[in-house]
Amino acid sequence: MDPIIFPLSKQDTFISNSQRLGQVSQPMYDAFWALRHAADGHSDLSERERELIFVAAFAATKNEGGFRVHVNRAHKIGVTIEQLEQVVLLLLSTSLGLAPTVELLVWLHDELD
Repeated sequence: MDPIIFPLSKQDTFISNSQRLGQVSQPMYDAFWALRHAADGHSDLSERERELIFVAAFAATKNEGGFRVHVNRAHKIGVTIEQLEQVVLLLLSTSLGLAPTVELLVWLHDELD
C-alpha cells in the first residue's frame, strides 16, 4: 500500500481525495464539485468563515487530510495560528476529548510551523 501523503503537507506532490475519486469516476468527481460549489454559493458566508467551518468539521471527524488542507487554506487567507488553535481548543469541551485535541494541535503545528 502506498504511504498516505496529505495535500499541502510540505509534500512536493499530492493526489487529493477528490482527484482520487475522479480517477475512479469522472461523473462522480464532477457531481461532487457541483455540490460543493452549490453549497459555497448558498448564502453570504465569507471564504474565511467557510474555511473555519471546514477546519472545525474535519477536526471533529478526525479527517487528517481534510484538516491539513483547510488549515493551510485558512492560514493563506489570513487566519492566524492562534485563531486556528482556538478552533481546535474549543473542541476540547465537546465529546472529542483531550488526546484527540492534542493530536489536532500537533497536526496544526506540523503544517504551519
